[in-house]
Amino acid sequence: MRAGRVTVRELKNPAEYLEASRVAKAAWAFPDLMVPPPPDMITATHSGGMTAGAFESGRLLGFVHAVPRTNLAQPAIHSHLLAVHPGAHRRGLSVLLKLFQREWCLARGIGLVTWTYDPFMFRNARLNHVRLGAVVPVFIPNFYGAIGGIYGDLPSDRFEAHWRLEGPRAAAAARGEAFETPPGESALIPVVRRGRVPSSDRLLLPFPAGFPEVFRDDLAAGIAARRRFGRTAAALFRDGYEAVSVVERDGGPAYLLERR
Repeated sequence: MRAGRVTVRELKNPAEYLEASRVAKAAWAFPDLMVPPPPDMITATHSGGMTAGAFESGRLLGFVHAVPRTNLAQPAIHSHLLAVHPGAHRRGLSVLLKLFQREWCLARGIGLVTWTYDPFMFRNARLNHVRLGAVVPVFIPNFYGAIGGIYGDLPSDRFEAHWRLEGPRAAAAARGEAFETPPGESALIPVVRRGRVPSSDRLLLPFPAGFPEVFRDDLAAGIAARRRFGRTAAALFRDGYEAVSVVERDGGPAYLLERR
């Protein structure tokens, strides 16, 4: 897959996997212990996973890495890592990498990609929902334990995204369409406040803006915000809702949830 001067392809040799680890460290500022080791990525790819990179003039700018997933009712992979070097942000590389991953999966009869992401990261939420058309039906508290890096000592709570590759949302994303919710429409959707859930098939669930910097000097406030949000999100998912988009409402971000 090509886009301008960028080529997206599978990684070919150990040196490229080593460079992928360096990109991950630069992207997430993780300690060495948390950086993905090249042998682990090589082994997972050899065993049925996939690892692809975005290259420009031979330089690796970003990569996506997925492992086989066998605990669901349909063929799936779990996209464990997606990283773009900070010097290559805002070039659409994350979308290119994910669309390459979609093509790779469809060519092998795989119709579902899952991955986890921090529900407080607004930029990631927009990528996953607005640009890719993924949905979220699952909340996982403190998925990795303490991981440091940009997250410091905060719990590693995660949303699990489900990208249904043959569905209309993913197909539209591949055509370059985005799933923006007009402000006039989002202004009419009931908002979950202080854990109180309005009676509606469509809801907005607010979350803090400015994460993770907003909690860098107040860990207790960050943990409390995590717990409040997590309790409410988990209860809504159990009740049959899934997150389908992200909007801005009342000066802050919020997830748009719909009943399945």
